[in-house]
Amino acid sequence: MATSGRRAKRSASNMPAASAYPQRPAMRGSRVPTAVWLVLLLCALIAGLFVGHFVFREKVNFGKLNGQTVITEKQLDDAVATYVYEGETYEVTARDAIAQASSLDSVTAGDGKYLAPSAESVLSAARTAILMREVDARGITVSDEELIAYATSTFGTDDIASLAGAYGMDETTIRDRLRESAAISKLRAEVVTPAVGEPTQPTPPEDGDPATVSADYAAYIIGLAGAEWDSANGIWVSYDGPYATALQNYDVRSDAASYEAAQTAYNVAYQQYSEGAVSEAQQWTSFVNERLCKAKLAMSSLAS
Repeated sequence: MATSGRRAKRSASNMPAASAYPQRPAMRGSRVPTAVWLVLLLCALIAGLFVGHFVFREKVNFGKLNGQTVITEKQLDDAVATYVYEGETYEVTARDAIAQASSLDSVTAGDGKYLAPSAESVLSAARTAILMREVDARGITVSDEELIAYATSTFGTDDIASLAGAYGMDETTIRDRLRESAAISKLRAEVVTPAVGEPTQPTPPEDGDPATVSADYAAYIIGLAGAEWDSANGIWVSYDGPYATALQNYDVRSDAASYEAAQTAYNVAYQQYSEGAVSEAQQWTSFVNERLCKAKLAMSSLAS
């Protein structure tokens, strides 16, 4: 997991009140050597990647790393944030946050010191940890074979060493991130009602004439139309369905239809697929935000 998940000594009752909605954090850049802390809700409007923003709040006396932009090796396991979730308080350490997007080698500052993690990486670590608790609660696991398959389908390669180099991580860290991502992908599949799959376009005729008629195009249309087509009688069940409406000006029979009609049917199918994809994203967003909005996080503004 991205965060250690260890419970902090502070109780939830000592956490400052939060009322700010998150916004997108600034990209890694200038560092902010101030003692200001951020108190926020972890909910975010998301569609796949977690993005959100935060609002500066009052100063609080929180931890050893307050206001620091460079930390020592001994400080890697000190907390840069705590969050309260389902009545328990957990820590996000500097090591947890750094490992969310890079490796220790990539953030060295010389003299055995490291650049402090960005606010974005701290938020990402906390959000990932909360989702991984949901993963664990549901008994979801990712085997080595599934991890390799996920890497191949997502990045087009199962070469962990190459991926580690491309993302500035060591192989252990990239495996951890891949395993988390694959697990959360399996969680998404469990909680989201799948929509219509993406349709395949009909094969264009060899002569390039859209009016070309064939039994294959008829079978293609009927396959997409499903219950809208009365196979026993070779007609539309009704003429107000999406396929029947779109194809009302075409001669569609059980054994013959034109390529142009098949392409029109494809357009209907793709529209349904697009609408379903939006629905899936909305379901996932609602599921994730329902959990993230239960959490409150106090974070040092170590970096922007």
